[in-house]
Amino acid sequence: MFTKTAKHYDAVYSGKDYADESKQLASLIRKWVPEAKTLLDVACGTGRHLEHLAQNSGFDCTGVDLDHEMLAIARERVPAAIFYAGDMCDFALDVEYDVVACLFSSIGYARTVERMNRAVANMASHVLSGGILVVEPWITPESWIVGKIHSSTVETDEFVVTRMMVAEPVERGRVVFEYMIGGSNGISRVSETHEMGWFTHLEYVSAFKKAGLTTEHIQPGLTGRGLYIGRKS
Repeated sequence: MFTKTAKHYDAVYSGKDYADESKQLASLIRKWVPEAKTLLDVACGTGRHLEHLAQNSGFDCTGVDLDHEMLAIARERVPAAIFYAGDMCDFALDVEYDVVACLFSSIGYARTVERMNRAVANMASHVLSGGILVVEPWITPESWIVGKIHSSTVETDEFVVTRMMVAEPVERGRVVFEYMIGGSNGISRVSETHEMGWFTHLEYVSAFKKAGLTTEHIQPGLTGRGLYIGRKS
């Protein structure tokens, strides 16, 4: 996860248009569940989507994430929302929501088909009857290119971060991030290994079906990776 770089996370992803994505998601929700009021964001990270969904779209928001440092940032960013620590596969809130969403390809952290099935079933169990589960997938198997390298650099008033990423040759995908972080105290190097997993279209559809959801696959979705939307009857 991003445990070592939580305070740098928002800067690294400063080019991501959370406002537009949240606006698109809100429009989609109004189409599927016109009276939706409550929303749970699973793997909410630092709360950037929830910030817009709570302030601009009027949802009563809740977030779940495994990383305590990112949750601390989210709580400060969106004080109106409620946040819990938990794994997407087994968190239990004893509450159901009009909408449960898992965005920014976070489902990839389930890693295996078995765990992805568990995650979808668990998230579906938190959806009210008539509500929806929205999952933004990670990359497709066809787009996984072993050895592919990507780099980016971002500067803020406090620090400069250069990040390089390489896709490692494992069965369903492992990503290694190498950071060079420079600030007033000098330059440090940080390495993070993200154990992830890509899943096929049929594997996603099967997971939603097993969870008792009527499913639709929408393209291009919020970022070009599509969306899986399941309605709970």
